[in-house]
Amino acid sequence: MLETKIHIQNISNLNISDKSLENNVKKLLDSPALFPFQIDFIKNTIHFIQMDKQAYKNSFFILSPGDGPGFLKGKNPISIELSEIIDAFNEKPYLNKSAIIYNHGFCCSTLLARLLEESHKIISLKEPPLLNALKHFLENNDAMDIKETIFGLHNRTFNNNEKALWKPSDYAFDLIDETQKLNIPSILLYSPLREYIASCSKDKRREWIKNRADYVKICTSFNIDLNEIDIQKTSIQATLYWCNFAKKFISHSKDGDNLAALNSSTLLRNPKITDAVGKHLRLNKKFNIFKKRNIKKLLSTYVKTDNYEFNADIRNQQLSKIIKENIRDIEESEELASQIMMKSMQKFQFDNEIL
Repeated sequence: MLETKIHIQNISNLNISDKSLENNVKKLLDSPALFPFQIDFIKNTIHFIQMDKQAYKNSFFILSPGDGPGFLKGKNPISIELSEIIDAFNEKPYLNKSAIIYNHGFCCSTLLARLLEESHKIISLKEPPLLNALKHFLENNDAMDIKETIFGLHNRTFNNNEKALWKPSDYAFDLIDETQKLNIPSILLYSPLREYIASCSKDKRREWIKNRADYVKICTSFNIDLNEIDIQKTSIQATLYWCNFAKKFISHSKDGDNLAALNSSTLLRNPKITDAVGKHLRLNKKFNIFKKRNIKKLLSTYVKTDNYEFNADIRNQQLSKIIKENIRDIEESEELASQIMMKSMQKFQFDNEIL
């Protein structure tokens, strides 16, 4: 974890030797130059780190502070009293400058965020930790001021014509109940079910999906008899998790055109679909002389680290092998999903989908 050496108790009475850092604290309400990477509800503090535009772009996976490629980039970590931040944002009405990529994991959401960076005026927040913390906090609390503060902190941009693109982890998907109230344009990026099951069946990911949700609770919500399925199977767990996302998306997308879906296969088959995604998310396009070169690199390397070759063909080969090895469990799971969704999983798509 990053070590914070400066703690600020009163943002109205600053005396920091680093005047650049002090200036960023003064601009906290409007500028993302200080990024919140940790919140401590017990100690009543929020931890920030200084970041410029390049640091945001180079932080492919900001949920993980560290020195590894793609991890959180920045300098001069500090902490500030949470109550000070809440009081400051209580004086500032929320005027949306954000857009969201929701996802269920393992569906190329980091790739989509980085592709959008090349062609649109955004700062991209890839798996911001405070959105996870907020989701967990709201499970047992209903503190409006905490919610508004965290949303406000993620709604800041360096320039007025930019937007803040939130790409939260799958864990934060329940926040859609709150973000839809704010009319934040959003998409759900999802994988075809059998691809998702295959992705969750890789090595350590079996443990990941096993602990990702309360599957008994999900079965109850879907009126599924636990005697009829084996919820210890990876394929069943992945299916229930996938359907939980799909059901919630359908429920919210009925309310208007603020929410759309995108299939990861569509993205990989046609990366230029980012233009349609950007339009839905109401992002402003930008001129980028290096766009073609950068996109070519993104489509041929592992986008969370940029340190080894990876592309759609390699991904398809890996998933196809797993699907072939687990075809019986996958077909069983697809049948379960068809019953839950009341729709065949063959060439499945949502009614409100970007094609």
